[in-house]
Amino acid sequence: MTTQRRGAPVRTVVLGGGGTVGVAWQTGLLTGLRDAGVTLTGASAIVGTSAGALVAALLAGGRDVTDALAILAEAGRRLGAESLRSGSASFVDASRQAAVAADPQQALRAIGATARQARTVLSEDEYLGLLGTLDGLAWPVGFRCTAINAGTGELVVWDERSGVPLRHAVAASCVIPMLFPTVTIGGAAYLDGGILSHLNATAAPPSDVVVVLSCLPIGEPGGPVDHDRSAAAIRSNAEVARLRGITRLVAVEPDFSGLEAPVKMMDPRIADQAFHLGRSQAAREAPAIRAAWDS
Repeated sequence: MTTQRRGAPVRTVVLGGGGTVGVAWQTGLLTGLRDAGVTLTGASAIVGTSAGALVAALLAGGRDVTDALAILAEAGRRLGAESLRSGSASFVDASRQAAVAADPQQALRAIGATARQARTVLSEDEYLGLLGTLDGLAWPVGFRCTAINAGTGELVVWDERSGVPLRHAVAASCVIPMLFPTVTIGGAAYLDGGILSHLNATAAPPSDVVVVLSCLPIGEPGGPVDHDRSAAAIRSNAEVARLRGITRLVAVEPDFSGLEAPVKMMDPRIADQAFHLGRSQAAREAPAIRAAWDS
């Protein structure tokens, strides 16, 4: 049943994690939607996780989302393909470990302890420097950013009332364990918000319309998942299924049929292709999104 409220409808956008390729695809998709006259900038809330946190921060702040592509290029230059591949494998392992654990928070605490001790190519300051384009920007109203507290294993959701610097929050949400250093905020260390769920759609407020831009395929709860970062899809699939029953939902997943399978989500060599695939896909997705957004 769709939520009913008086006044203007509450519209929420959820942008999920998906590594380098996910950032490029979401950026291309949003660029194509803008060209089709669908901007999504009137959202009451924009929720971002991991890669989606970077794109969501730019979108919510009224910035050109293609600014994210320059950050991708610099990260690729600083880290190199081998480090990115290794980081992708570390993320998949962490996600699986948390997904199958009887106590996911305990598993996340163990992952956090290892991540805090890891020797990474970039220092914390150097990592934060990659997101310098966000430095000094006010927190966009309605933007919600997810991360995991490395000490407690709890998911945190920051917004404009949290008093957290935007750059630090987005950087924390993107901390792939063992690839990037944990980010320190208020004396606590934080990890990638997408380890247990690449969407974290539960961070969205009660809404009349929800548009989900998932960088990974969306399956049925309990169904098979065989793509990269599959463990993080288990909870996300259940979140999407729940939303379908309580709100008007448009869920967009990537059409990567033009890429070699299996798609490696941290491979910088296919980021440009992913951007153009997203931009082309936008033309097909725009009518359904516009219909829901204007309802």
